[in-house]
Amino acid sequence: AGCSRRRRRRDFCPSPAPRAAAARRSSAEMADVDAEKHHFALDPNHTFMVWDAVFSDTAKPFIIPIAGLIVGAVMMQVKQIADVGKLVLYFGAQSFMNIYMGWVMRTSVTLPAGYPLSGEYEGQKLEENLTGCPAGFALTALQQVVSFLVFMVFFACSYFTPYRYTPKKLNTGFEVFCVVIFGCVFALNIALNNFSLGYISIAVNLIIRSCLPLTTFLSQQGLAVFGLYPFKPCNPKEIGLMCIGVICAGVFTMARILGSTEKGHSSSNMILGVFMCIASLLCGSLNLALAGVLGETKLNVYDTVAYMAIPATLFLLPIAMFVQKPVPGQWGKVFGQDTMSDWQILVHVWSVNKTTMVWLVLSGVFSFMYNIIQFSIVHTLSPSATAFGGNFNKAALIFLTLLLPFLRVHDLPGHPYREVIWSAVIVNIAAFSYYSYLQIQAKKEKEERQVYKLEDDDDDEDSADDSDESSEESGGFC
Repeated sequence: AGCSRRRRRRDFCPSPAPRAAAARRSSAEMADVDAEKHHFALDPNHTFMVWDAVFSDTAKPFIIPIAGLIVGAVMMQVKQIADVGKLVLYFGAQSFMNIYMGWVMRTSVTLPAGYPLSGEYEGQKLEENLTGCPAGFALTALQQVVSFLVFMVFFACSYFTPYRYTPKKLNTGFEVFCVVIFGCVFALNIALNNFSLGYISIAVNLIIRSCLPLTTFLSQQGLAVFGLYPFKPCNPKEIGLMCIGVICAGVFTMARILGSTEKGHSSSNMILGVFMCIASLLCGSLNLALAGVLGETKLNVYDTVAYMAIPATLFLLPIAMFVQKPVPGQWGKVFGQDTMSDWQILVHVWSVNKTTMVWLVLSGVFSFMYNIIQFSIVHTLSPSATAFGGNFNKAALIFLTLLLPFLRVHDLPGHPYREVIWSAVIVNIAAFSYYSYLQIQAKKEKEERQVYKLEDDDDDEDSADDSDESSEESGGFC
Protein backbone atom coordinates (compact mmCIF):
# COMPACT_ATOMS: atom_id res chain seq x y z
CA ALA A 1 0.00 0.00 0.00
CA GLY A 2 2.87 2.39 0.91
CA CYS A 3 4.62 1.57 -2.32
CA SER A 4 1.47 2.16 -4.31
CA ARG A 5 0.93 5.58 -2.58
CA ARG A 6 4.55 6.59 -3.35
CA ARG A 7 4.07 5.43 -6.95
CA ARG A 8 0.93 7.55 -7.31
CA ARG A 9 2.77 10.62 -5.91
CA ARG A 10 5.60 10.10 -8.40
CA ASP A 11 3.05 9.84 -11.22
CA PHE A 12 1.25 13.07 -10.29
CA CYS A 13 4.09 15.21 -8.78
CA PRO A 14 6.90 16.09 -11.11
CA SER A 15 10.49 15.93 -9.91
CA PRO A 16 12.51 19.17 -9.27
CA ALA A 17 14.11 19.13 -12.70
CA PRO A 18 10.83 19.10 -14.64
CA ARG A 19 9.42 21.79 -12.31
CA ALA A 20 12.40 24.07 -13.12
CA ALA A 21 11.93 23.44 -16.84
CA ALA A 22 8.21 24.30 -16.54
CA ALA A 23 9.08 27.51 -14.67
CA ARG A 24 11.56 28.46 -17.40
CA ARG A 25 8.93 27.79 -20.08
CA SER A 26 6.38 29.89 -18.13
CA SER A 27 8.84 32.77 -17.79
CA ALA A 28 9.66 32.64 -21.47
CA GLU A 29 5.97 32.62 -22.38
CA MET A 30 5.31 35.60 -20.08
CA ALA A 31 8.24 37.48 -21.62
CA ASP A 32 6.80 36.85 -25.07
CA VAL A 33 3.39 38.11 -23.92
CA ASP A 34 5.00 41.22 -22.37
CA ALA A 35 6.96 41.87 -25.54
CA GLU A 36 3.79 41.52 -27.59
CA LYS A 37 1.96 43.92 -25.27
CA HIS A 38 4.73 46.46 -25.53
CA HIS A 39 4.88 46.00 -29.28
CA PHE A 40 1.18 46.77 -29.65
CA ALA A 41 1.11 49.30 -26.74
CA LEU A 42 -1.47 47.18 -24.89
CA ASP A 43 0.22 47.19 -21.51
CA PRO A 44 -1.57 49.83 -19.38
CA ASN A 45 1.57 50.96 -17.57
CA HIS A 46 3.50 51.24 -20.81
CA THR A 47 0.70 53.21 -22.48
CA PHE A 48 0.49 55.61 -19.54
CA MET A 49 4.24 56.21 -19.68
CA VAL A 50 4.08 56.93 -23.41
CA TRP A 51 1.21 59.41 -22.84
CA ASP A 52 3.19 61.22 -20.15
CA ALA A 53 6.31 61.26 -22.33
CA VAL A 54 4.46 62.71 -25.32
CA PHE A 55 2.19 65.07 -23.38
CA SER A 56 4.05 66.22 -20.29
CA ASP A 57 2.66 68.85 -17.93
CA THR A 58 4.75 71.42 -19.79
CA ALA A 59 3.48 70.40 -23.24
CA LYS A 60 -0.22 69.96 -22.43
CA PRO A 61 -1.11 73.70 -22.39
CA PHE A 62 0.30 74.09 -25.91
CA ILE A 63 -1.67 71.26 -27.54
CA ILE A 64 -4.74 73.39 -28.33
CA PRO A 65 -2.81 76.43 -29.72
CA ILE A 66 -0.56 74.26 -31.89
CA ALA A 67 -3.60 72.33 -33.15
CA GLY A 68 -5.19 75.69 -34.01
CA LEU A 69 -2.09 76.76 -35.95
CA ILE A 70 -1.99 73.51 -37.92
CA VAL A 71 -5.73 73.36 -38.65
CA GLY A 72 -5.81 77.05 -39.58
CA ALA A 73 -2.86 76.69 -41.96
CA VAL A 74 -4.53 73.70 -43.65
CA MET A 75 -7.90 75.49 -43.94
CA MET A 76 -6.21 78.51 -45.54
CA GLN A 77 -5.17 76.29 -48.46
CA VAL A 78 -8.84 75.66 -49.31
CA LYS A 79 -10.30 78.71 -51.04
CA GLN A 80 -13.87 78.21 -49.80
CA ILE A 81 -12.88 78.27 -46.11
CA ALA A 82 -9.71 80.38 -46.30
CA ASP A 83 -11.16 83.30 -44.28
CA VAL A 84 -12.34 80.99 -41.51
CA GLY A 85 -8.91 79.37 -41.59
CA LYS A 86 -7.29 82.77 -40.98
CA LEU A 87 -9.41 83.27 -37.86
CA VAL A 88 -8.50 79.78 -36.63
CA LEU A 89 -4.82 80.52 -37.28
CA TYR A 90 -5.22 83.83 -35.42
CA PHE A 91 -6.74 81.97 -32.46
CA GLY A 92 -3.84 79.50 -32.44
CA ALA A 93 -1.20 82.24 -32.61
CA GLN A 94 -2.81 84.49 -29.98
CA SER A 95 -3.49 81.58 -27.61
CA PHE A 96 0.04 80.23 -28.04
CA MET A 97 1.59 83.62 -27.27
CA ASN A 98 -0.59 84.20 -24.19
CA ILE A 99 0.02 80.71 -22.80
CA TYR A 100 3.75 80.81 -23.57
CA MET A 101 4.24 84.17 -21.85
CA GLY A 102 2.20 83.01 -18.86
CA TRP A 103 4.32 79.86 -18.68
CA VAL A 104 7.63 81.73 -18.94
CA MET A 105 6.66 84.42 -16.44
CA ARG A 106 4.84 82.29 -13.85
CA THR A 107 4.74 78.48 -14.15
CA SER A 108 7.99 77.21 -15.75
CA VAL A 109 10.27 75.57 -13.19
CA THR A 110 13.36 77.68 -12.54
CA LEU A 111 14.57 75.68 -9.49
CA PRO A 112 13.11 72.34 -8.41
CA ALA A 113 11.87 71.58 -4.91
CA GLY A 114 14.67 70.30 -2.68
CA TYR A 115 17.22 72.85 -3.90
CA PRO A 116 19.55 73.71 -0.94
CA LEU A 117 19.11 77.27 0.31
CA SER A 118 21.89 79.57 1.45
CA GLY A 119 22.34 82.69 3.56
CA GLU A 120 19.70 83.16 6.23
CA TYR A 121 18.07 79.83 5.35
CA GLU A 122 21.29 77.79 5.05
CA GLY A 123 20.71 74.12 5.85
CA GLN A 124 17.12 74.25 4.62
CA LYS A 125 15.77 73.10 1.27
CA LEU A 126 13.28 74.61 -1.14
CA GLU A 127 9.86 73.23 -0.21
CA GLU A 128 8.18 73.96 -3.54
CA ASN A 129 9.35 74.57 -7.09
CA LEU A 130 10.61 78.08 -7.79
CA THR A 131 8.66 78.99 -10.90
CA GLY A 132 8.68 81.62 -13.63
CA CYS A 133 10.88 84.65 -14.18
CA PRO A 134 9.08 87.80 -12.95
CA ALA A 135 11.12 90.32 -14.96
CA GLY A 136 8.50 91.85 -17.27
CA PHE A 137 10.34 95.05 -18.24
CA ALA A 138 13.65 93.31 -18.91
CA LEU A 139 11.89 90.56 -20.84
CA THR A 140 10.09 93.10 -23.05
CA ALA A 141 13.36 94.92 -23.75
CA LEU A 142 14.97 91.55 -24.58
CA GLN A 143 12.07 90.74 -26.94
CA GLN A 144 12.59 94.04 -28.75
CA VAL A 145 16.31 93.35 -29.18
CA VAL A 146 15.72 89.78 -30.39
CA SER A 147 13.00 90.95 -32.80
CA PHE A 148 15.36 93.58 -34.18
CA LEU A 149 18.11 90.98 -34.68
CA VAL A 150 15.65 88.63 -36.44
CA PHE A 151 14.60 91.52 -38.68
CA MET A 152 18.25 92.31 -39.51
CA VAL A 153 18.86 88.66 -40.46
CA PHE A 154 15.79 88.75 -42.71
CA PHE A 155 16.88 92.10 -44.20
CA ALA A 156 20.42 90.84 -44.90
CA CYS A 157 19.23 87.56 -46.42
CA SER A 158 16.77 89.27 -48.77
CA TYR A 159 18.99 92.23 -49.70
CA PHE A 160 20.57 90.66 -52.80
CA THR A 161 17.42 88.81 -53.93
CA PRO A 162 14.34 89.87 -55.93
CA TYR A 163 12.48 89.95 -52.58
CA ARG A 164 14.66 92.72 -51.19
CA TYR A 165 12.83 94.67 -48.48
CA THR A 166 13.16 98.43 -47.98
CA PRO A 167 11.67 100.02 -44.84
CA LYS A 168 9.38 102.99 -45.31
CA LYS A 169 11.25 106.27 -45.19
CA LEU A 170 10.28 108.75 -42.47
CA ASN A 171 10.17 112.10 -44.24
CA THR A 172 9.37 114.58 -41.47
CA GLY A 173 10.31 115.17 -37.86
CA PHE A 174 6.64 114.74 -36.94
CA GLU A 175 6.66 111.17 -38.31
CA VAL A 176 9.80 110.40 -36.30
CA PHE A 177 8.12 111.85 -33.21
CA CYS A 178 5.02 109.69 -33.82
CA VAL A 179 7.09 106.53 -34.18
CA VAL A 180 9.06 107.21 -30.98
CA ILE A 181 5.92 108.01 -28.96
CA PHE A 182 4.03 105.00 -30.30
CA GLY A 183 7.05 102.79 -29.66
CA CYS A 184 7.42 103.88 -26.03
CA VAL A 185 3.72 103.59 -25.20
CA PHE A 186 3.45 100.26 -27.00
CA ALA A 187 6.52 98.92 -25.19
CA LEU A 188 5.14 100.08 -21.84
CA ASN A 189 1.84 98.37 -22.61
CA ILE A 190 3.57 95.05 -23.37
CA ALA A 191 6.01 95.37 -20.44
CA LEU A 192 3.27 96.01 -17.89
CA ASN A 193 1.29 93.10 -19.29
CA ASN A 194 4.31 90.78 -19.04
CA PHE A 195 4.95 92.09 -15.53
CA SER A 196 1.38 91.24 -14.48
CA LEU A 197 1.68 87.68 -15.83
CA GLY A 198 4.34 87.02 -13.18
CA TYR A 199 1.78 87.67 -10.43
CA ILE A 200 -1.68 86.72 -11.77
CA SER A 201 -3.10 83.90 -13.88
CA ILE A 202 -3.89 84.09 -17.60
CA ALA A 203 -7.64 84.09 -16.89
CA VAL A 204 -7.43 87.14 -14.60
CA ASN A 205 -5.15 88.91 -17.08
CA LEU A 206 -7.46 88.29 -20.03
CA ILE A 207 -10.69 89.25 -18.28
CA ILE A 208 -9.14 92.57 -17.18
CA ARG A 209 -7.88 93.25 -20.71
CA SER A 210 -11.35 92.51 -22.08
CA CYS A 211 -12.33 95.92 -20.60
CA LEU A 212 -10.31 97.71 -23.33
CA PRO A 213 -13.40 99.16 -25.12
CA LEU A 214 -14.49 101.20 -22.07
CA THR A 215 -11.01 102.52 -21.22
CA THR A 216 -10.45 103.45 -24.88
CA PHE A 217 -13.79 105.29 -24.97
CA LEU A 218 -12.92 107.21 -21.79
CA SER A 219 -9.44 108.08 -23.14
CA GLN A 220 -10.94 109.44 -26.35
CA GLN A 221 -13.54 111.50 -24.47
CA GLY A 222 -10.87 112.86 -22.12
CA LEU A 223 -8.73 114.00 -25.05
CA ALA A 224 -11.83 115.51 -26.67
CA VAL A 225 -12.31 117.77 -23.62
CA PHE A 226 -9.00 119.43 -24.48
CA GLY A 227 -9.85 119.65 -28.16
CA LEU A 228 -7.37 116.93 -29.15
CA TYR A 229 -9.93 114.39 -30.36
CA PRO A 230 -13.50 114.59 -31.71
CA PHE A 231 -16.24 113.66 -29.23
CA LYS A 232 -17.53 110.16 -29.77
CA PRO A 233 -21.35 109.76 -29.72
CA CYS A 234 -22.62 108.36 -26.41
CA ASN A 235 -24.84 105.35 -27.09
CA PRO A 236 -26.53 104.43 -23.75
CA LYS A 237 -26.88 100.77 -24.73
CA GLU A 238 -23.18 100.44 -25.64
CA ILE A 239 -22.02 102.29 -22.52
CA GLY A 240 -24.29 100.13 -20.35
CA LEU A 241 -22.89 96.92 -21.87
CA MET A 242 -19.30 98.10 -21.34
CA CYS A 243 -20.02 98.99 -17.71
CA ILE A 244 -21.65 95.59 -17.09
CA GLY A 245 -18.60 93.85 -18.56
CA VAL A 246 -16.20 95.89 -16.42
CA ILE A 247 -18.22 95.25 -13.23
CA CYS A 248 -18.20 91.51 -13.94
CA ALA A 249 -14.42 91.64 -14.53
CA GLY A 250 -14.03 93.32 -11.13
CA VAL A 251 -16.25 90.72 -9.44
CA PHE A 252 -14.28 87.90 -11.09
CA THR A 253 -10.96 89.36 -9.95
CA MET A 254 -12.14 89.90 -6.36
CA ALA A 255 -13.49 86.35 -6.18
CA ARG A 256 -10.14 84.97 -7.37
CA ILE A 257 -8.19 87.05 -4.84
CA LEU A 258 -10.49 86.19 -1.88
CA GLY A 259 -10.61 82.51 -2.89
CA SER A 260 -6.82 82.33 -3.16
CA THR A 261 -6.45 84.00 0.26
CA GLU A 262 -8.68 81.36 1.84
CA LYS A 263 -6.44 78.66 0.34
CA GLY A 264 -3.35 80.24 1.94
CA HIS A 265 -1.91 82.00 -1.11
CA SER A 266 -0.58 85.55 -0.74
CA SER A 267 -3.03 88.21 -1.94
CA SER A 268 -0.58 91.14 -1.94
CA ASN A 269 1.29 89.87 -5.01
CA MET A 270 -1.99 89.24 -6.84
CA ILE A 271 -3.17 92.78 -6.09
CA LEU A 272 0.11 94.15 -7.48
CA GLY A 273 -0.35 92.06 -10.62
CA VAL A 274 -3.94 93.33 -11.03
CA PHE A 275 -2.81 96.97 -10.76
CA MET A 276 -0.05 96.38 -13.33
CA CYS A 277 -2.54 94.73 -15.70
CA ILE A 278 -4.91 97.72 -15.34
CA ALA A 279 -1.98 100.06 -16.04
CA SER A 280 -1.18 98.01 -19.15
CA LEU A 281 -4.82 98.30 -20.21
CA LEU A 282 -4.69 102.09 -19.85
CA CYS A 283 -1.48 102.23 -21.91
CA GLY A 284 -3.18 100.20 -24.64
CA SER A 285 -6.12 102.62 -24.63
CA LEU A 286 -3.75 105.59 -24.74
CA ASN A 287 -1.95 104.06 -27.70
CA LEU A 288 -5.21 103.77 -29.62
CA ALA A 289 -6.22 107.32 -28.70
CA LEU A 290 -2.82 108.75 -29.66
CA ALA A 291 -3.22 107.23 -33.09
CA GLY A 292 -6.07 109.69 -33.68
CA VAL A 293 -4.26 112.66 -32.15
CA LEU A 294 -0.84 112.31 -33.72
CA GLY A 295 -2.01 110.93 -37.01
CA GLU A 296 -1.57 107.42 -38.36
CA THR A 297 1.85 106.61 -39.75
CA LYS A 298 1.41 103.64 -42.06
CA LEU A 299 4.00 101.10 -40.94
CA ASN A 300 3.89 97.36 -41.46
CA VAL A 301 5.27 94.85 -38.98
CA TYR A 302 8.81 95.01 -40.41
CA ASP A 303 8.86 98.80 -40.31
CA THR A 304 7.56 98.72 -36.75
CA VAL A 305 10.40 96.46 -35.62
CA ALA A 306 13.00 98.42 -37.59
CA TYR A 307 12.02 101.82 -36.17
CA MET A 308 10.48 101.13 -32.76
CA ALA A 309 12.69 98.38 -31.31
CA ILE A 310 15.64 100.60 -30.37
CA PRO A 311 13.62 103.51 -28.85
CA ALA A 312 11.47 101.04 -26.91
CA THR A 313 14.54 99.24 -25.56
CA LEU A 314 16.22 102.48 -24.49
CA PHE A 315 12.97 103.55 -22.81
CA LEU A 316 12.64 100.28 -20.84
CA LEU A 317 16.29 99.80 -19.84
CA PRO A 318 16.37 102.31 -16.91
CA ILE A 319 13.19 100.75 -15.48
CA ALA A 320 14.60 97.24 -15.81
CA MET A 321 17.97 98.23 -14.34
CA PHE A 322 17.04 100.39 -11.34
CA VAL A 323 13.38 100.01 -10.30
CA GLN A 324 13.03 97.67 -7.32
CA LYS A 325 9.82 95.64 -6.91
CA PRO A 326 8.59 92.91 -4.52
CA VAL A 327 9.24 89.42 -5.85
CA PRO A 328 6.51 86.74 -5.77
CA GLY A 329 6.49 83.35 -4.10
CA GLN A 330 9.78 82.00 -2.79
CA TRP A 331 12.08 84.23 -4.82
CA GLY A 332 12.98 86.32 -1.78
CA LYS A 333 13.72 83.19 0.24
CA VAL A 334 15.99 81.69 -2.44
CA PHE A 335 18.01 84.81 -3.23
CA GLY A 336 17.81 86.55 0.15
CA GLN A 337 16.09 89.70 -1.18
CA ASP A 338 12.44 90.69 -0.82
CA THR A 339 12.74 93.32 -3.57
CA MET A 340 14.80 93.11 -6.74
CA SER A 341 15.12 94.87 -10.08
CA ASP A 342 14.51 92.98 -13.30
CA TRP A 343 18.22 93.05 -14.05
CA GLN A 344 19.02 91.41 -10.69
CA ILE A 345 16.41 88.74 -11.36
CA LEU A 346 17.93 87.94 -14.76
CA VAL A 347 21.44 87.74 -13.24
CA HIS A 348 20.23 85.29 -10.58
CA VAL A 349 18.30 83.21 -13.12
CA TRP A 350 21.38 83.01 -15.36
CA SER A 351 23.45 81.75 -12.42
CA VAL A 352 21.05 78.94 -11.46
CA ASN A 353 19.22 77.93 -14.66
CA LYS A 354 20.45 78.96 -18.09
CA THR A 355 17.64 77.00 -19.78
CA THR A 356 15.14 79.55 -18.49
CA MET A 357 17.14 82.26 -20.26
CA VAL A 358 16.79 80.29 -23.51
CA TRP A 359 12.99 80.37 -23.10
CA LEU A 360 13.17 84.14 -22.57
CA VAL A 361 15.19 84.64 -25.76
CA LEU A 362 12.80 82.38 -27.70
CA SER A 363 9.92 84.59 -26.60
CA GLY A 364 11.42 87.36 -28.76
CA VAL A 365 11.42 85.09 -31.83
CA PHE A 366 7.84 83.97 -31.13
CA SER A 367 6.80 87.59 -30.60
CA PHE A 368 8.19 88.56 -34.02
CA MET A 369 6.41 85.62 -35.70
CA TYR A 370 3.14 86.41 -33.89
CA ASN A 371 3.27 90.04 -35.02
CA ILE A 372 3.73 88.92 -38.64
CA ILE A 373 0.71 86.58 -38.40
CA GLN A 374 -1.39 89.26 -36.72
CA PHE A 375 -0.39 91.91 -39.26
CA SER A 376 -1.16 89.61 -42.19
CA ILE A 377 -4.61 88.71 -40.85
CA VAL A 378 -5.53 92.29 -39.98
CA HIS A 379 -4.68 93.44 -43.52
CA THR A 380 -6.44 90.59 -45.32
CA LEU A 381 -9.67 90.53 -43.28
CA SER A 382 -12.04 93.36 -42.47
CA PRO A 383 -11.38 95.28 -39.20
CA SER A 384 -14.75 94.04 -37.87
CA ALA A 385 -13.83 90.40 -38.47
CA THR A 386 -10.44 90.91 -36.85
CA ALA A 387 -12.00 92.60 -33.80
CA PHE A 388 -14.54 89.78 -33.50
CA GLY A 389 -11.74 87.22 -33.79
CA GLY A 390 -9.73 88.91 -31.05
CA ASN A 391 -12.72 89.05 -28.68
CA PHE A 392 -13.59 85.42 -29.43
CA ASN A 393 -9.99 84.36 -28.76
CA LYS A 394 -9.99 86.00 -25.33
CA ALA A 395 -13.36 84.48 -24.41
CA ALA A 396 -12.35 81.01 -25.60
CA LEU A 397 -9.03 81.11 -23.75
CA ILE A 398 -10.71 82.26 -20.51
CA PHE A 399 -13.16 79.34 -20.74
CA LEU A 400 -10.37 76.88 -21.54
CA THR A 401 -8.31 78.15 -18.60
CA LEU A 402 -11.21 77.60 -16.22
CA LEU A 403 -12.17 74.22 -17.70
CA LEU A 404 -8.75 72.59 -18.15
CA PRO A 405 -6.69 72.02 -14.97
CA PHE A 406 -3.32 72.04 -16.77
CA LEU A 407 -3.89 75.66 -17.88
CA ARG A 408 -4.39 76.89 -14.31
CA VAL A 409 -1.72 78.09 -11.90
CA HIS A 410 -3.92 77.19 -8.91
CA ASP A 411 -7.15 75.23 -8.61
CA LEU A 412 -10.38 77.18 -8.61
CA PRO A 413 -11.53 78.20 -5.12
CA GLY A 414 -14.48 76.40 -3.53
CA HIS A 415 -18.03 77.50 -2.79
CA PRO A 416 -19.24 80.27 -3.17
CA TYR A 417 -16.32 81.73 -5.12
CA ARG A 418 -16.47 79.13 -7.89
CA GLU A 419 -20.09 79.99 -8.73
CA VAL A 420 -19.32 83.73 -8.62
CA ILE A 421 -16.34 83.28 -10.98
CA TRP A 422 -18.33 81.33 -13.57
CA SER A 423 -21.29 83.73 -13.44
CA ALA A 424 -19.02 86.78 -13.80
CA VAL A 425 -17.18 85.25 -16.76
CA ILE A 426 -20.37 84.32 -18.62
CA VAL A 427 -21.99 87.76 -18.15
CA ASN A 428 -18.72 89.58 -19.00
CA ILE A 429 -18.25 87.67 -22.26
CA ALA A 430 -21.94 88.05 -23.18
CA ALA A 431 -21.86 91.83 -22.56
CA PHE A 432 -18.70 92.51 -24.58
CA SER A 433 -19.78 90.10 -27.35
CA TYR A 434 -23.07 91.96 -27.75
CA TYR A 435 -21.16 95.25 -27.68
CA SER A 436 -18.90 93.97 -30.49
CA TYR A 437 -22.01 92.92 -32.43
CA LEU A 438 -23.47 96.43 -32.11
CA GLN A 439 -20.17 97.94 -33.28
CA ILE A 440 -20.10 95.67 -36.33
CA GLN A 441 -23.71 96.51 -37.17
CA ALA A 442 -23.01 100.26 -36.81
CA LYS A 443 -20.04 99.98 -39.20
CA LYS A 444 -22.16 98.08 -41.72
CA GLU A 445 -24.89 100.72 -41.59
CA LYS A 446 -22.32 103.47 -42.01
CA GLU A 447 -20.81 101.74 -45.05
CA GLU A 448 -24.28 101.21 -46.55
CA ARG A 449 -25.14 104.89 -46.05
CA GLN A 450 -21.91 105.87 -47.82
CA VAL A 451 -22.72 103.55 -50.73
CA TYR A 452 -26.25 104.98 -51.02
CA LYS A 453 -24.84 108.50 -50.89
CA LEU A 454 -22.41 107.73 -53.72
CA GLU A 455 -25.22 106.20 -55.77
CA ASP A 456 -27.41 109.26 -55.18
CA ASP A 457 -24.56 111.54 -56.23
CA ASP A 458 -24.09 109.52 -59.41
CA ASP A 459 -27.82 109.71 -60.14
CA ASP A 460 -27.78 113.48 -59.62
CA GLU A 461 -24.85 113.83 -62.02
CA ASP A 462 -26.59 111.66 -64.60
CA SER A 463 -29.80 113.68 -64.33
CA ALA A 464 -27.82 116.91 -64.64
CA ASP A 465 -26.10 115.60 -67.76
CA ASP A 466 -29.45 114.56 -69.23
CA SER A 467 -30.95 117.99 -68.56
CA ASP A 468 -27.97 119.68 -70.21
CA GLU A 469 -28.31 117.46 -73.25
CA SER A 470 -32.05 118.08 -73.50
CA SER A 471 -31.56 121.85 -73.23
CA GLU A 472 -28.98 121.77 -75.97
CA GLU A 473 -31.30 119.74 -78.17
CA SER A 474 -34.21 122.11 -77.54
CA GLY A 475 -31.98 125.08 -78.29
CA GLY A 476 -31.10 123.54 -81.63
CA PHE A 477 -34.73 123.35 -82.73
CA CYS A 478 -35.50 127.00 -81.93
